[in-house]
Amino acid sequence: MDIVKQFKRQVEQAGWFNSSQTAVVAVSAGVDSMVLLTLMQQLPAGVRPRLVVAHVNHQLRQQSGVEEHFISDYCRQRHIQLAITHWEVADHPKKGVEAAARRFRYQFFAQVMQQYHASSLLTAHHADDQAETVIMKLIRGGQLTQLQGILPEQSFESGRLVRPLLAFSKAQIRNYAEQQRLTWYEDATNQADDVFRNRVRHQLMPILKQENPAFLNHVQQYTAQLRATLQLTAERTDELVQQIRRTGHTYSVARWQQLTVIQQRAVLRAIFHRAQLPITASYLNQATQLLANKQKPNAKLNLADFQVLEKAYDDFSIKSELKVPQNRQPADKIVVISNQWVPLSRGLQARLVPALKTKPEEPCHMVLELQPEDLPLSIRQARPDDHIKLSGGGHKSVRRILIDRKVPRAKRVHQLVAVTARGEVLWLIGLQRSARHVTAPNYELVLKQSD
Repeated sequence: MDIVKQFKRQVEQAGWFNSSQTAVVAVSAGVDSMVLLTLMQQLPAGVRPRLVVAHVNHQLRQQSGVEEHFISDYCRQRHIQLAITHWEVADHPKKGVEAAARRFRYQFFAQVMQQYHASSLLTAHHADDQAETVIMKLIRGGQLTQLQGILPEQSFESGRLVRPLLAFSKAQIRNYAEQQRLTWYEDATNQADDVFRNRVRHQLMPILKQENPAFLNHVQQYTAQLRATLQLTAERTDELVQQIRRTGHTYSVARWQQLTVIQQRAVLRAIFHRAQLPITASYLNQATQLLANKQKPNAKLNLADFQVLEKAYDDFSIKSELKVPQNRQPADKIVVISNQWVPLSRGLQARLVPALKTKPEEPCHMVLELQPEDLPLSIRQARPDDHIKLSGGGHKSVRRILIDRKVPRAKRVHQLVAVTARGEVLWLIGLQRSARHVTAPNYELVLKQSD
């Protein structure tokens, strides 16, 4: 079966689209996204949504401008709605460019979806991408869930993210593009082996395909089986969580102890996940030991992001350990003096110390690169016009972050922020740090809760 018929059958079976919907197609001008856009235009009218092309000019290569003009001409000639944005060079980080570019892209895609009331975002990930991702996860290590690789579809913003080409190999996509004489542009940076994925693509993938030509199909089968198994596991784990739940986010220690060891750890993973905590072997081991220890009816385990697992006789729960001051009346700003602990209120203290370059950033620490005009730092209550710099570029209002984090309205007026002498927000305390560039850290802002 040729790729057009296979693509059509897949779309119809999945029920992804209909003619009354709008879909945003992420198009880079590379061969994968140009084939995806072409196949979407060839769908029968009943299952073909209105298309909106979203293109990001990252301004990382000289060719980016040429690609933008090509996409503009392409969409104009075919009467396809086009949305373009630029990632300003001033917002490019000195490190982690690839991850920052991805964050910027998906923030833009979300905006385009909202603007055009789209139900779906389409990206051109394919079977080779899937295999590369699984190999990378195996090499790096992590949780079993990560070996699902790239999902065919998942929730995204108010709709879903769909990857219609995931069943097709790179060879199939390129062959179709050549047969149809499509125009596309190659990204020269994809050839450089200084990126981990490129090394996997150029050095490992050819060997594996040569060893077994069905390698890509086998990866697809394994990831599909794993998704089904994990779904059943999640459903059973939810049942177990309900069995040990007392009220709200409080759970019974005795009921947890009655579970098997495998069930105990699965339940803890689910509870950590719901609390948006990192799921690490260290946390799981320590939490298991704490809850299983009948000699200590009361104990605490420090976790990430100012949270603790608290055990109190037959109850345990995840709680916030850092209590952000909540005064009845807004307080004036409090200046943080270098090398001195400054009391804020209700036991919260802060100080500014020289940065230790060899020390990793911790939840109650923020590494900073400050200029003389940034000092002194102050801690004050957040204001309606406060904004914080995002890692993907641009800024976001503190008000919107508090809303997104579901902070109750009554507590928002008491939220603390750390700011420079010029009023730049560095830290939405307890929630989010600014993504301002740090190349030569010279200070560290430290918070602690006194006993």
